[in-house]
Amino acid sequence: MIDFKDSRFIITDKKSTSNVHKRLKGMLIDDEQILEFYVADRFPVPSEVLFTSKRIIICTYEELEIPIFTFLPYSKFIAFSVKNSNDYNLENELELYNYYVDKIVFEFPGKYDLSLIVKLIGNTIG
Repeated sequence: MIDFKDSRFIITDKKSTSNVHKRLKGMLIDDEQILEFYVADRFPVPSEVLFTSKRIIICTYEELEIPIFTFLPYSKFIAFSVKNSNDYNLENELELYNYYVDKIVFEFPGKYDLSLIVKLIGNTIG
């Protein structure tokens, strides 16, 4: 399970959404689309992070055969902040806040365009 007291995910790679496992695709709700798919390091276990049109889905592998899924609907976030640079030498960061788990941070080392993610979250929480 995700320890939300230490909820920092370091994105290591962006993947094609066509590579998302069938099990995850089967968990999508009506009219939900996968828009961004990332691999993240979160010591000691790797994770996959999907930004969909409705929520963030985190798949964590504590045991290789038994993934743990966490669902974070955008509508439950109350605020967010973004640090987004076009420079490969700088990190980009997305911080999301809600009443239940306090803060979740996604670090994007290198050059990532977070504008789509910002629009998704901004359209949902205002």
